[in-house]
Amino acid sequence: MSNQLAVPIDHLVINVLKKMDIAHDTFKHLGFTMTPRGRHTMGSINHLMILEKDYIELIGLPVDGTVLRDELLGNPIGIDGIVFQSSNAEETYKTLSKRKQSLLPVQSFSRPVDLDGKKVDASFKTVRFTPGQFPAGRIYFCQHFTPELVWRKEWQTHANGAQAIAGFLVVSKQPKKDAEQYCKVSGGKVIKGKNGEYRILGEHYALVFISQSAYEQCYGPLVCDHHGRASFFGVIALKTTSLEAVRKVLGASDSSLSGVRWRDAANRIAIQVPGFNTLLEFVETDLV
Repeated sequence: MSNQLAVPIDHLVINVLKKMDIAHDTFKHLGFTMTPRGRHTMGSINHLMILEKDYIELIGLPVDGTVLRDELLGNPIGIDGIVFQSSNAEETYKTLSKRKQSLLPVQSFSRPVDLDGKKVDASFKTVRFTPGQFPAGRIYFCQHFTPELVWRKEWQTHANGAQAIAGFLVVSKQPKKDAEQYCKVSGGKVIKGKNGEYRILGEHYALVFISQSAYEQCYGPLVCDHHGRASFFGVIALKTTSLEAVRKVLGASDSSLSGVRWRDAANRIAIQVPGFNTLLEFVETDLV
């Protein structure tokens, strides 16, 4: 990969707190194939929407009174994190430390996966930043030791045609400053777009930084609630095999989803996911 490109995205995270059952059904009705529920050794629970090389994670908290992750409790429901790929967590830690980034110790954890009646552990290491550096949410790096337990063909086909993460939108009071801060983490370079936005390009995706006014102008009533933050994650853009597949799912979901709002215009479909402060946008081409 060119050193002019940002590192690949591993996955994006949506925090659903204690509403996991509802979240699972909501995203399923929106045409996603959901993995079985996982439970991390740290106490959180999840469902994944596995794409070709990356994925979206619904992360939440159990309702059985067990240990809860404070980092999730302290954040609102909605798009919560961007996770970059790491092939070696310790080396990533060293690289980011040299860039004067403030980091937490490398963290190891796992979750059991049930395959054909057998329990096996999906294991990971992550490199996380000390809290408070990124007002929009959590940013970290993830090394997979068992990718074959995550990227499985039975989970990678979706009724809405979702294939890959095409873009991630950060809404900010200082878009250029935020873009420069993220660039120190992701690599690549900051480019000013033709509409005044700032972009960091990966091989198949774009991180896009815009102002609140530009965000509202683009998405109108579909925008996410910023919850008083100076910056926040505003859109997850997904590449689909066909916008017609998305339209078909939305038509079939009318009786299954209450409160869903969506807009079909300019060769893209934007969907505000009801109850989860999440805006998805489906496109047929890369945003880079």
